[in-house]
Amino acid sequence: MTLFDRFRARRDDPYRGYYATGGRWSARIALALPLAVVTVLVVSVALAAVRPNAQGAPRSRHAGGLGYQSLLIPTDAAAPTFQVGHNRAVQSAQRVVMAYNGGADQRAALAAPRTRSASGRSDGSYRVDEHGYRIAPSKDSVLVPATTVVAHLEHSTKGYPAANAFSSNRTVPGSWYGYPSILPVIDSTQDRLKVMLAQRPDNSTSWIKRSAAVLSRIHYAIVVDISQHWLYLFYKGNQIASYPVGTGASGTPTPTGNYFIAFHAPPNGPGYGSVMLETSAHSRVISHFEGGDDAIIAIHGPVGSDAQIGNHGAAISNGCIRMHDADLRQVKHVRNGSPVFLTY
Repeated sequence: MTLFDRFRARRDDPYRGYYATGGRWSARIALALPLAVVTVLVVSVALAAVRPNAQGAPRSRHAGGLGYQSLLIPTDAAAPTFQVGHNRAVQSAQRVVMAYNGGADQRAALAAPRTRSASGRSDGSYRVDEHGYRIAPSKDSVLVPATTVVAHLEHSTKGYPAANAFSSNRTVPGSWYGYPSILPVIDSTQDRLKVMLAQRPDNSTSWIKRSAAVLSRIHYAIVVDISQHWLYLFYKGNQIASYPVGTGASGTPTPTGNYFIAFHAPPNGPGYGSVMLETSAHSRVISHFEGGDDAIIAIHGPVGSDAQIGNHGAAISNGCIRMHDADLRQVKHVRNGSPVFLTY
């Protein structure tokens, strides 16, 4: 029998599917495998097309009519350009990475900060480099974190005295004076966050459930050296600007401690500048101010004391931080939740 005869006999045999190797199911499997591969590839491409970009804006969350899309802060691409005093350029400087609470994790500065002093010289109370840039004291710069995690509260929530506490001991408000609560996170567990609070007493903290907040990262920080009457602005741990300021007078001192920007408010009146950066600090000698029910320490305009602030700063206020209007415009963008260190 020739090879052709064998092929024709096999082709015409009605029982070949029962004893031939592979048979009918082999053909089906051979056809199904490439079809499955193609299906997987198509599905993968479709999923990649609809998946959010890792660098895109975070998912919008809503609470009480507020769109949290505008509150969540992605990583800033680069530090903005600042000016010190009257149109003087600012050079970037020190990189310091440290925990927000100023613990033992201090890391050595990698470079000396360079921020021009208003006077352009040293009078013995501070140091400047060869270019006339004021150097922030190391006691201040080591406090500054490169980044801060903040919790945006969606509503008022229960506060707990400890991470493992079963019973709540307070209510953490979802807003303060009508502004959403954006609170620095200073510790965390798998299901709870320890946050700083804006209300009295100063430096209050509480544990909240992680599910009650939306988290983001911010990179700004402010240090006010009360003894120098000087404000230092940091971005990602780098000092980027500094300004002379008015601080508390002897009878109404500015309180020292670790605080944060609680909210931005319209000015109280003429002289307060374009905005007031209300902090979580409170006066320790004044309980009520100008008819209000509190005495919050704020960063605002000069209130007619431009000449007293001058180029060196002065102890002139009721505890707040007074700035020249031009300098305040350089600082007013600092986001809610950003650390504010008031040192002496």
